[in-house]
Amino acid sequence: MTVILKKYTVPALFFIIGLIVISIGISQNQGLMFNMAAVMLFVAGALSVFLSTGSLKSGVVYVLGGSAGIAAIVALFFSWKSVNETTTYNNNYKECKALAIQNLQDIRYIQKIYAGKNGKYISDWNELIDFVQNGTMPYMDPIGNVPNRKVDLAENKYLHNGKNPPVDQDMTEKQAYILSKWLEGPNWAKDFKNFKRDTIQKSIMELKFNNISYTKNREKLGFYRFSADSLPFIPFTGSQERWTVMTKDSVKMGEESFPTLRIEGNIPFAEVQGKNEDKELIYFGNTSINDLGGSWEE
Repeated sequence: MTVILKKYTVPALFFIIGLIVISIGISQNQGLMFNMAAVMLFVAGALSVFLSTGSLKSGVVYVLGGSAGIAAIVALFFSWKSVNETTTYNNNYKECKALAIQNLQDIRYIQKIYAGKNGKYISDWNELIDFVQNGTMPYMDPIGNVPNRKVDLAENKYLHNGKNPPVDQDMTEKQAYILSKWLEGPNWAKDFKNFKRDTIQKSIMELKFNNISYTKNREKLGFYRFSADSLPFIPFTGSQERWTVMTKDSVKMGEESFPTLRIEGNIPFAEVQGKNEDKELIYFGNTSINDLGGSWEE
């Protein structure tokens, strides 16, 4: 009995493994190379069984089994290579899309600031880069703290044009700002003399793109350090393809008119490899209505 077990265990094991691998290939829709390797493994196992039973001559089995084994190894190698290439492609897709979205969000942020100051959006990339590097944006410069108390009777009347509504909560930032302008107020010298909330202009680079939290977030996501010069280019295209910019200075909607903007481009990967010629359209904005929503937000 022991001799029989030793004689048939290994060949039977190869035979069973071959059957299992074939069933996996069929049930999971594996590629051609994987299925070929599974068949070759099954053939090698079957030949081993025949050799053990004496149904085939050893020379024939060695030739056929060796050929099947080599074919299985080659097929498995190409199957592994295909899987590895697919994994690399999928990783590149995720990284490219994430970076594309980050860049478009940054561009949208810049465009909003520019439109707020100039009443229109930027249509030229060189102008946008120059604005990022040398432009400014409004910044509230806070000096002093909001008094940790409720407004008193006199302050309450001043805030509400002589009326005296109930006071249910501590003083707000807005109330403190208004009272800081009331130089004749009974508490001005004590609480508001050094309270200021003036809006000043500061560098866009300093406030936004050199900001510690922004920089750390880019590092956390695995992105390179922010560079305004890279914004026009679609990631993973070797700086060969740019985002397309479309602007209109005035679009009438109802009784009002607004500037509009759309920026779009195809990243060089698709969610499913081979789909849409390995491209995916990403964009934000609309030139027909006042909407800067992004495709990734839909």
